[in-house]
Amino acid sequence: MGNPVFVFCSVWGGVLLLYCLGATTNLVPINAVGLTLIIMNMMSMLLIYMILGRPSRKPDAETFSRYQAGVRSYLKTLFWIWLVGTCFEVYVQRGFPLYWNYVGDGRLYTDFGIPSFHGIMNAMYLQVVTALAYLYFVRPRFRIVILILLLLCWPVMMLGRGILLSAIIQVVGVFFLMRTLSFRVIVTLIVSAIVAIFLFGYVGDLRQVLNPFSYLVSKDYEWFFSALPSGFLWFYVYLTSGMSNLFYNVDTLQPAYSFGYSFYNLIPSAIKVWFGFDQRSDLFIFVDGNLNAATFYSGFVSDFGPVGAFFIVSFIQFCCCFTYVVARKGRPWGIFAYAVALQILIFSIFYDMFFLLPILFQFVLAMIFCFIYRAFNRRRL
Repeated sequence: MGNPVFVFCSVWGGVLLLYCLGATTNLVPINAVGLTLIIMNMMSMLLIYMILGRPSRKPDAETFSRYQAGVRSYLKTLFWIWLVGTCFEVYVQRGFPLYWNYVGDGRLYTDFGIPSFHGIMNAMYLQVVTALAYLYFVRPRFRIVILILLLLCWPVMMLGRGILLSAIIQVVGVFFLMRTLSFRVIVTLIVSAIVAIFLFGYVGDLRQVLNPFSYLVSKDYEWFFSALPSGFLWFYVYLTSGMSNLFYNVDTLQPAYSFGYSFYNLIPSAIKVWFGFDQRSDLFIFVDGNLNAATFYSGFVSDFGPVGAFFIVSFIQFCCCFTYVVARKGRPWGIFAYAVALQILIFSIFYDMFFLLPILFQFVLAMIFCFIYRAFNRRRL
């Protein structure tokens, strides 16, 4: 299930099926150009994967033991840097979003964190959770489960559903690479997905009294969503609204023919704040002003149209497939990198995570781990 072709095609194919239900009023008719772009990138993903091959050679026992020792050092280093940095942020910000919400501080969850520095801390946090997951699947220990659960409380304290989902998905990514599927595992994954949906809605509801998307529900589905936890409506709207915005814009938008929108998220947030840059990373006109998700195609289409978007997405697919090939060799830095790539593929349905600094910095951390590990073990040999 961790195969990048399966992930990409199942995510986009699954959302297309949900889209066809028409459960909310913001969904526009399926656009032929947009549908063709999606199908072509499904085919490009398969082609790239077939070209790169599917190696699965595992390391010997001695190498595997050294990998574990290296991961422990990597984990400890990142954990202490993240912990000190996060405590500093809490001190500077005089609390955190859940506390602000409790005392009526008035600040929003988006106000938390030091610009740019907070992104680095988030990248380290995600790598810490991913490394813990790796050590657990190598040798299951109850204390590691407790540590992961405690760390998952931090996004809840930040009211950050995105970072919570990122952490969960990266843990699942490690699982797919290090475990085989069974009936028990499938049931566990389904239950975990339902719990994640419930938590997603719960954290979202902490920000307001009522679900802000209830006005979008079609009359034929009012009974359905009213009988379920609010997280199911949150998920449906978030998953399908990006595709709706894509279909609405893809064949009418005049491209800017620049790299400004595609690479906008590579500009550190501190610089954006300092110079007062526009917060928009695309030229899309949203079907509903409250729903600004537009899939990871939005910036690429804004710069180069659907044809250019196809090639940029193909490059992202190549990077994801390459990390999968390295991960299948049992190398921990490859596993950590592909856990990030899996997140990129899953979140591609509503946002470009690849050209996002906290995400790219995770790749940098994995590469630094690779270089240091190899340099250290080369001296030992």
